[in-house]
Amino acid sequence: MGEHKIQGYPVETTTTNTEFMQFIQRHHAREIPTLTNTETMRFTRAAYRFQLLSQLADPNDRDIRLWREENGEAFFNILEPWERDELYSFYNFVEGIYEGVFIEVRHDLHPDHPRFDDQGRPPTPDGAFDLSDTNRHVYLEGTALRGLSLLHEVLFISKEHEDLVATMQRHITRSYDPFNGYNGMIHAIFGPELQDYRRQEAPTERDRMQEERAPLPFRGDDEPDAPPLGWTMIWGGTYSNLFGYYTGDSLLAVGYAFWDAASLEDIEGQNVKELIKTLWKNEWGGEDPREYLVN
Repeated sequence: MGEHKIQGYPVETTTTNTEFMQFIQRHHAREIPTLTNTETMRFTRAAYRFQLLSQLADPNDRDIRLWREENGEAFFNILEPWERDELYSFYNFVEGIYEGVFIEVRHDLHPDHPRFDDQGRPPTPDGAFDLSDTNRHVYLEGTALRGLSLLHEVLFISKEHEDLVATMQRHITRSYDPFNGYNGMIHAIFGPELQDYRRQEAPTERDRMQEERAPLPFRGDDEPDAPPLGWTMIWGGTYSNLFGYYTGDSLLAVGYAFWDAASLEDIEGQNVKELIKTLWKNEWGGEDPREYLVN
């Protein structure tokens, strides 16, 4: 059991930053640079908030409904937009792990697998899941929202295939998906429609700062609550209350919100500052998405 402290609050988790870095290094078959203290803080903060997000749902509920008491909305409202991108990057990393796990176990857990021959049809046999159907995304999200404990077990404990099958059979969970057209409620929260609806129906001080393009330049990496250089680069040193969809999958995938300014100069011989500029230009064609918002 590792203990981390974030902004003065201890949080116990069942995994460590070092273990995650070792996994990522093996997964991508390349060296991961040693994290600075600030990068470690950002990574730990994202993992901590991912765990909090997971705990907003009842862990004993096999049909997770994160929004049933609007806890999800209240949780996201306390985060700055760059912190939301931190969290979303981490969440996408976790969901990507389960994408691979589902591919590995989907045959073993399919209702037609011989292991379920002793159970009649219908209904779907106990412990069976059709992970290839149109509802697969709600299984992905529900399972991801089981939190760090299950993630740790999947990555570091269930080494043999049958162990992994048994683990997933116990823990695969559906997520409640009230939004059509999205791969689950988390992706809907980070999508454009809910952001635009909230801004139009209940604008906040952050929206005012965005509309006025309030200055928010990079202040260095010594302030834990200040935006990282990557974020200030894409928004031109002014405030933006946009995140997720508006940032773009490619920038989220490279973890743009985690890196210190010095790291952006050289990660594995690559100038990540230039990469961020290129990815941002590819995402919006050199335009500012704030200019196209309807208020």
